[in-house]
Amino acid sequence: MDNYRAKMKGSINLLVIAAIVTSTIAGSYYYIDRQADSRATEKMISLVDEAKSQGVLLSYSSVDASPLLQTVEISNLQITGKEQEPDIRLGNVTMKGFSWQDLNNKQNNFPTKMSIDIKNGELDLKNSMFEADAEMQTFERIFGDVIPFSTYITYKFDPTDKWLKLSLTQTVEESFFFNSSIILGNMEWITLVDKQQTQMPVQMMSEAMSSTLNNLSITYKNTGLIEKIRADMSEQTGKTTEQLKQESIAQMKQLQMTSVQHWGPIFTPFIDEMIKFSSEPKQLQLDIAPVQPLTGQYFMMAFMGGESSLIKLIEDAQIKLRAN
Repeated sequence: MDNYRAKMKGSINLLVIAAIVTSTIAGSYYYIDRQADSRATEKMISLVDEAKSQGVLLSYSSVDASPLLQTVEISNLQITGKEQEPDIRLGNVTMKGFSWQDLNNKQNNFPTKMSIDIKNGELDLKNSMFEADAEMQTFERIFGDVIPFSTYITYKFDPTDKWLKLSLTQTVEESFFFNSSIILGNMEWITLVDKQQTQMPVQMMSEAMSSTLNNLSITYKNTGLIEKIRADMSEQTGKTTEQLKQESIAQMKQLQMTSVQHWGPIFTPFIDEMIKFSSEPKQLQLDIAPVQPLTGQYFMMAFMGGESSLIKLIEDAQIKLRAN
């Protein structure tokens, strides 16, 4: 009986200790969370003031920072531009990768990963932007004066292998879906960049030129943009959309013949895929996967070396283009 009571007493003690620890952690998190919200709000207020000094009005409904999830979430962010600039409305912006130290301004460490997720975004074009600009008038006819969109940007840095992966996903409703991903090597110099610097030091610039392109992938899906462009051209020229499509294909076939005469067959596969896409505009996929990573110096020398160097760059980059 005494052993039973001792065990029960020990269990009760453990439960009490567990409850105390749990409540302490919860209370501490609540305090830190409120402090993080306060810091994030202070940051937003300073951004509002800075934007106002440059003639841009910035407003938002709320800002919430979570140390546990390392996120900052902003609701109903609105950016009112100048007369010749569009207004931007972002229903929800979530930034991941912030630490409590970042919000507290105690550290300036380069985050190894971060993302920005924008949902329910709208680009509001002003009438003053179209009045004397024919190109903007065409843009407005195709997209409208309010453009709904969403954006997702992310990066990840590997401190051991020194590579950096960047990706961007952009969706414009009833127009297109765009996704890109790039992997860069020899990127350790980026961890030394001071966010307070306005210019990159010469030595760091030299190190940046040693960075490499390891891989690049771009996907474009047409969800109505090509049809809108052709419909607008049809209205402006009086030609049918089918006539415009056939003219586009004929122009690319002519370009293909010219490229063969000047540079050989290197561009023929690319133009074949563009012809396929023009005939049935669904999707384009571009991939660059070089056998050996390409340095910044290599790109510079290729562009400075004339046509032969550019052709060699295309061959070394192992570029592939696929339609649909």
